[in-house]
Amino acid sequence: MSSIVTLFHTLFTYPIFNALLLLYAWLGDFSLALVVLTVSISVLLLPLTLRQIRQGRITRRLQPEIQALRRRYASDRLAQTRALQELYKAYGIRTSSTFLLLLIQAPIYSGLYFALNMILQAPLVADINRYLYPFVVHVTSLPNLHLTWFTVLNATWHISLGAPDPTAILPLLTGLLTLLQTWLTQPLAAVEARDTMQHVSQNMQWLLLLLPAAMTVLIAWHFAAGLALYRVVSLLMNIGQQYIVSVWGGVPLKPAMAQEANSPVQQSALKTRSLAPQRKRRNRRHSNPNSSRRRK
Repeated sequence: MSSIVTLFHTLFTYPIFNALLLLYAWLGDFSLALVVLTVSISVLLLPLTLRQIRQGRITRRLQPEIQALRRRYASDRLAQTRALQELYKAYGIRTSSTFLLLLIQAPIYSGLYFALNMILQAPLVADINRYLYPFVVHVTSLPNLHLTWFTVLNATWHISLGAPDPTAILPLLTGLLTLLQTWLTQPLAAVEARDTMQHVSQNMQWLLLLLPAAMTVLIAWHFAAGLALYRVVSLLMNIGQQYIVSVWGGVPLKPAMAQEANSPVQQSALKTRSLAPQRKRRNRRHSNPNSSRRRK
């Protein structure tokens, strides 16, 4: 177990610890150093983030087809799962990319937590310097972890990045930004609810919209404010990227396997997309019986 902990600190905690103190030596402000580190991490994860955003937009636009497949195979869950997988595959949607991004972000978040604790709990300058890499300038005094940005609004709003935020500003900001991000990324259905199950589905969507924000506020309230600041900057970067993709980076809704027009996957996708127009034509015939009489 100790070897796993040592490996984790070697791969995540110590690099983040050194990056923070290197930026702190250059900038002279620990809060600004944390912001620059967060932006740098977001830039490194940009390819995965953009892929996730594009797939989310495609999933939202495919909601009519997804709902049609769920209604068509409502009594056969196995067939429904296979049909959805075929549709996702046809349009290049990989649900694993979302988990991959979370899998990468989780150890970074944990490493930042341990790095802040190392700085906060270091009683002497020597306790910090012994973890620094040779190319990082050694500190001559303990780093100042105080965030004073909000003292412009209130002189008593001093926040220590190594302790929970007593003003609740950062936890509330994380909650609001998480709510906004979840609302932007959640693939809501475009069809209206017509039965009880769809009403339940809409209620679940509201729960999934509010639950991440509530959990984020709870975590930010009880852990170091530096983690909340990291989360705020990450969310701002992610929301900005989503806005840029939505405004300037339109996502063409074309199957990823369009060259294989005769493949079962492609035929399944095209057949699924044709369900909605056929259903509309049937509804028009049933709602207007006089039209069939005129033809006769």
